[in-house]
Amino acid sequence: MIGLISNEMMKIVNRKLTWIILFLLIAITAGSFVMNKLTEEPVSDWRAEQSELIERYQGQLEIDELSPQMHADTENKLQIANYRLENDIAPVSENPWSALLRFSGLIEMVIIFAIVIAADVVSREYTSGTIKLLLIRPHSRSKILFSKYISVAVFALCMLAIVFVTGYGVSAMFYGFGNLDTTDLFLNAGGEVTEMNVFLQTVKMYGLSFLPILSYVTLSFAISTILRNSALAVGISLFIMIVGNSIIEATSRISWLKYLPFANSDISLYIFHLPARPEMTLGFSLTVLAVYIAVFAGLSWMVFKKRDTA
Repeated sequence: MIGLISNEMMKIVNRKLTWIILFLLIAITAGSFVMNKLTEEPVSDWRAEQSELIERYQGQLEIDELSPQMHADTENKLQIANYRLENDIAPVSENPWSALLRFSGLIEMVIIFAIVIAADVVSREYTSGTIKLLLIRPHSRSKILFSKYISVAVFALCMLAIVFVTGYGVSAMFYGFGNLDTTDLFLNAGGEVTEMNVFLQTVKMYGLSFLPILSYVTLSFAISTILRNSALAVGISLFIMIVGNSIIEATSRISWLKYLPFANSDISLYIFHLPARPEMTLGFSLTVLAVYIAVFAGLSWMVFKKRDTA
């Protein structure tokens, strides 16, 4: 099995598309952090800044058209700003960990690139006719399929690590290496403002985000295996990803949507205390994603095991 996985990893690494994706991944990540530094405005009086933010947040809360998710986010920021002034707690100075938290949206870029790789890994074998050469080897179909799946999952994990390391490296050039003991204000699961370790929050968010990434990888992999068409797999998966972002918003109004995988795909919502519904927890979302991953993977296995290669 290890030999099969190594062989599949070599296939992924030796493709030009892979290196283009890795180049774009590093360039976009580095560019985002550089632009953040270039547009950063120094703050001379943090109390005055927090007072201005409070006025701005209060004004935003009066807007009727504000979505439930935006309303909750504004309320959270207002609560933290008030807590800072009341308890004389200044915002932490800019550091690599807080910068990585702020750019959690880069995880979606990893999802997009992982979908592209996953969509091609099985269908390409059928298109090129090399699937027959694979199946005449002394390995079961199950091992062949899951070696491909595991290799894509490992590559997705590597891309997530690249975003983390690149973001940290660029930020460290501007702000230093960062103190692992630095704390800042966050909202806990009960909605109370508390000081938490910024490094641990960052690691928690990026680490747990691998499960949502894996859910989209598994979906794309399943579609590719069933339809044997990488273009359809990419298109359908990206469409579902885009629709999934709106599902998170709609979940606040329709309770049964919380059982869909895409309503649980943004782990950063729990870091910043923005669950789609009050009863949803981090454990609930991770469980839902794990169940769907098992379902998609099982469906891929059943189809691939019985399919004719002709």
